[in-house]
Amino acid sequence: MLLMKAHPQLDFSKELIAASVKNLSNDAQSEGSRADYLYPMIRRAKNRALIEKAVLQKLKKKKSDVSDLNQLCDLALHFYQDGNLHARDIFLERFEKSFEDGYELCGNERILKMDGLQGLFKLAEKIGRLPEEEWAWYEYRWDIDEFQDANPALDVFKEFESAAKENPYIQNYFKLISAIEPFQHSRRKEPSAYTVKDVEEIINRPYKRAGFRSVRTLKMSPEEIITVARNFLDEKEKLRKFKYLRFFYATKFPFDYAPLLKIASGKKNHQTVAVNNAVLALSHFSGDDIRALALKKIREERIPCEYLHLLVSNYQTGDAEILLEVIGRAKNFDEVHLLVQGIIAIFKANPGTDCKAPLEAMYYSMNCSIHRRDLLEILVQNAVLSEEIVEELAYDSHKGIRKLFRQIKRRRATPSSINCHGPDQTI
Repeated sequence: MLLMKAHPQLDFSKELIAASVKNLSNDAQSEGSRADYLYPMIRRAKNRALIEKAVLQKLKKKKSDVSDLNQLCDLALHFYQDGNLHARDIFLERFEKSFEDGYELCGNERILKMDGLQGLFKLAEKIGRLPEEEWAWYEYRWDIDEFQDANPALDVFKEFESAAKENPYIQNYFKLISAIEPFQHSRRKEPSAYTVKDVEEIINRPYKRAGFRSVRTLKMSPEEIITVARNFLDEKEKLRKFKYLRFFYATKFPFDYAPLLKIASGKKNHQTVAVNNAVLALSHFSGDDIRALALKKIREERIPCEYLHLLVSNYQTGDAEILLEVIGRAKNFDEVHLLVQGIIAIFKANPGTDCKAPLEAMYYSMNCSIHRRDLLEILVQNAVLSEEIVEELAYDSHKGIRKLFRQIKRRRATPSSINCHGPDQTI
């Protein structure tokens, strides 16, 4: 957006089409559609009509990949709401292909916004034509409840029931939806402490990985944690033993860390994830031998992502230069993303202005907006967020980061915040 504002004479059609027809986020399921981010740029683009035509043609032909389809459908809705009536025709044409010749269902939310009740009936008939054993896969009760909330003058279920009497396929879907309780927001329960029995049940599950929440381990008594630690030390079956290590990432191992260091120093095994789990458990400990292992592995491995957590409690002045060099080894988005959790954990535990260079290197080299938000918050907390980045935040693809920009702007507008960190610092 900044480039488009600065260079209105240039044609960004190729770039905008590429970003529109393919969701370029690191984790599209978590980050969602980028249509709301892309559309303001498409509106500003020199060849807007060309871009809209290309996007709609791609929607018309696209068979599968739910992340790309969601984004394409969201853009078609934007086009239609902004006066492009042809967008509705293309959208409906693609919607009608759902479940035919390998085409996935798409646009279930957008058809309600685009076609109202008639869209609901089209969706119901499309799903109601499927074999009965497949109906439950397409139970979108929440979409219908949201549609009702957005249209309080309508009695949506009464209209739905009336249409169902005339159409057996709509009747099929109406029966399914009617049997589903509407979603209710409930108060979150305060997490309880794990018991030793709870821990054992998690370890006994038939999965290679185990997960524990620190909010629950921190409520356990020291005696219970010691019992779990003794169970870990006594365990002979390797996979079970290594699953215990995740518990000691959520809370500190109560004995000497030597058994953890022995596992962390071993050969990596992606089946048991033993080394990675041991490194996470060691992140609570400081020691010359732990730091020595960290530096050795950082020298030996091009992308030493499993070992970065060893520096969380063993970080020293000058390590920022080491981390900056490690980040520079990454050759693509995926390799940068492998490093990001460790880098963020290090600087969360070790605040200071030396975080600036490594975190800015991650910012400019990574396409994960969720972790981008995390590292930006560390830069803000350490008062080293550069003006160049602040200018970009208003146009970030992630709404959480755009919210962060608004928070920064409000802080700057508050008299008490002015110059509170010196003339050369942002926050």
